[in-house]
Amino acid sequence: MVLRTVRLLVATVLALASAAGTAGTAQAAEPPTWPVFLVSVPNGRVADLDGGAVSDGREIQEWTANGSVAQQWLVQRDGDHHKIRLETNKAWCLAREQNKAVLRGCTSSSSSWDIDDLGGRFRIKDPSGGYLQVATTTPSTGRELVTSPNAGAGAEWYLNGLDVPRRQLPADPRLDQVSFLTAHNAMANTDEGFWGRFPNQSYRLRDQLTQGVRGLQLDAHSYNGDVRMCHGSCWGNERTLTAGLQDVVNFLNANRDAVVTLFIEDYTSVDELRTSVARVNGFAERVFNPAEAGVRQNGWPRISELVAQNRRLLVFSQRSGRDSYGVMFDRDWTAENYWSLGSGGGDIHCYSRWDEVPLAKEEPGFRRLHVMNHYRNVPSEGSAATDNGSKLTERVRRVCGPVAGRKPNYVALDFYQKPEGGAVRSLLADLNTYW
Repeated sequence: MVLRTVRLLVATVLALASAAGTAGTAQAAEPPTWPVFLVSVPNGRVADLDGGAVSDGREIQEWTANGSVAQQWLVQRDGDHHKIRLETNKAWCLAREQNKAVLRGCTSSSSSWDIDDLGGRFRIKDPSGGYLQVATTTPSTGRELVTSPNAGAGAEWYLNGLDVPRRQLPADPRLDQVSFLTAHNAMANTDEGFWGRFPNQSYRLRDQLTQGVRGLQLDAHSYNGDVRMCHGSCWGNERTLTAGLQDVVNFLNANRDAVVTLFIEDYTSVDELRTSVARVNGFAERVFNPAEAGVRQNGWPRISELVAQNRRLLVFSQRSGRDSYGVMFDRDWTAENYWSLGSGGGDIHCYSRWDEVPLAKEEPGFRRLHVMNHYRNVPSEGSAATDNGSKLTERVRRVCGPVAGRKPNYVALDFYQKPEGGAVRSLLADLNTYW
């Protein structure tokens, strides 16, 4: 379980440093030191130094993760307590001013904290009483962090390392341990005559699958008497969702070890989508239903188990109420970052597109599939060549990975074949050496 592995790494450091072995608190004989992002458990925002400027009393706020040095902290034993130092200037610490979190010199008594280990989550406690916390569990970028006697969910934190720790991928991995190349707006491709002004892909669905794509993001609209795959205007985009799904099922039938996942941006009714998938020959026989398989109780199956059962198609919709025919509500099963890199491609912040599902969300016995979107508002091959190289690799490793506490299971891109030279494939190959 990837996120638990990251948490256990931190918890192990605390345990090894514990002189008394006291459960729930960090008592150190040797000062443990590790640089971290402080990630709020309930809302997924991180502790951020306002503007990054070092000055006495500067506000500490909640902000979307962007990998900047203003969000990097060094947790360090200091006598009976801990200091949370600014990683880039260790003379300055996260401290308290009345009930607000601020920056102070580390010699200040208000910069001392106790850290309670909750088994992968942590409370950061004022030794005199009260806890560091977000004001509410609903995220609000730029809102100041506070201290309060309330020890509830708002006072729980992940101490996520600046890198995602690696464990070797098992020979027979679970679904949630594997990473898949995913095509954003896979149906909006020039091969199949997409009529929109801005196609997202070059190749038809069948060729995307042949080239190694294993996740397809598709838009489905009710238009002209059928459910059709279109983006923006449906005029001129006459290919039906049934035809697209038939391509997928045919590919699965011809490639008996492949597992494919569909993410449907769904603008249909329950009955319209049911009718559309019912016309796909073999759909019902290939689809895997995680609710029926008891995934929430037992975890995700191994890839070999999906192959053995010949249930190698997962389908998620952005609308609920479709699970009776195997199309699952994505918010129940996945964690997904907000999609846009902005118009210029510079917005690398990583935060959930759904406030109620932080990227690092944990549930007992269950790991959500992590979808990492990485594309601009307006696609082009040129921008994809820029975005899908080192920027993508750094965002996976330094921003989205740390804030989620694990690698992505799906890396969704425009023009996935860009840049030339195989940077995307190299990244996916690397991701599939560890969990």
